[in-house]
Amino acid sequence: MRKMVYGVMVLLGMATVATAADTTPTDFKAGYLKLDTLKQKLADNGLQVLGTHQVAGDKDYTVVIYTSADLKKAAKLSNRGFMAVLRILHNAKDQELVASNPEYYMRAFLQKDYKDGMAKPVNDALAAALGTLAPTDDSMKTKKLAKYNFMVSMPHYDDFARVAKGSTEELCKKLEANAKDRIVFKLNVADDGSSVLYGVALPGELEKFNEKLETMGQSHLLPYTVLIENGEANILHAKFYFALSFPQLSMTQFMKIMSVPGDIKDAFEVDFE
Repeated sequence: MRKMVYGVMVLLGMATVATAADTTPTDFKAGYLKLDTLKQKLADNGLQVLGTHQVAGDKDYTVVIYTSADLKKAAKLSNRGFMAVLRILHNAKDQELVASNPEYYMRAFLQKDYKDGMAKPVNDALAAALGTLAPTDDSMKTKKLAKYNFMVSMPHYDDFARVAKGSTEELCKKLEANAKDRIVFKLNVADDGSSVLYGVALPGELEKFNEKLETMGQSHLLPYTVLIENGEANILHAKFYFALSFPQLSMTQFMKIMSVPGDIKDAFEVDFE
């Protein structure tokens, strides 16, 4: 029981205890822009839009995926390829924009490689594009991000789920053949093409987990990414990624989608057959 209570406290970011200076918000809200205007403002400020994705096929919730020179530089560090992209949710239903906080994900993904100030250029570019960025209530204790896991025995950032093995060329070819209609973007993390990050829409009804969790307006982790390098195709373990992305949710809420992490891994394994 103590472990479960502790886990829920970690999931909630212990926001009731920590001061603002001790925490890092998961995301920011910004004034609403039309989708085309949003994409243009990002481009004008050095943030390259790689693609867009409607969450669970709902046109009211469109994720805009972007990269930048600073994100790609960070992603070239060993095992840091997932840091090459960030997301903004264009919420037409509620007329708002919800942008992933660069510092939050950099601290969690780069871990010991994160240095103070690394997120500032991306954050500044985001603010220049979107205007005032208001932090959301969802947050995590800053010192926990570099070594975050939901609770004891649960995966950390670098406990990747391997979904295939083979050469980069072979794995890219298989994914592009089997999931061609679901690939939202492809990004060469390494200049020589030896490390490639794909964003892939989850098949069928799998993205409906957002409706069960009531997180349609916080869809930071879609499209799901798969990193191909060093003879493997890996995804972030969903038990880590979900808890990191939605720290406000309780254990009871996550139990509603207990099969989803395994279903995501299974879906990617099929994509590489």
